[in-house]
Amino acid sequence: MATELTLLEPTRRTLNKPFPTYRLRAGVVAALSRAVAYHRRGIDGMDQKIIDHVREYGFITNRTIQRIFDVHVFAVRDLLNDLRESRILEKIGDARGGKGVRYGPGSAFPK
Repeated sequence: MATELTLLEPTRRTLNKPFPTYRLRAGVVAALSRAVAYHRRGIDGMDQKIIDHVREYGFITNRTIQRIFDVHVFAVRDLLNDLRESRILEKIGDARGGKGVRYGPGSAFPK
């Protein structure tokens, strides 16, 4: 029984291109620890559009991001988790899940 070991993944920006750019997966970077110098991803084009949307409307939802970028719900979930971890966005209101969850500016939201 062969086990597939995937060390690399295409970057989000080049995912649909014929020759994507690759990066090490998060688990691989964690396993390598200090053996590799690695920079956390910065704000890319998708992030900037989300930030602009939040500036204009005051909040954004998972569904809005799906419609803007035509991506799957799970890709949006990961993107929102990254933005929440970096404190660019934070959850607004008491909704725990579903359509009612809205995200607004966090403590590290760009001025």
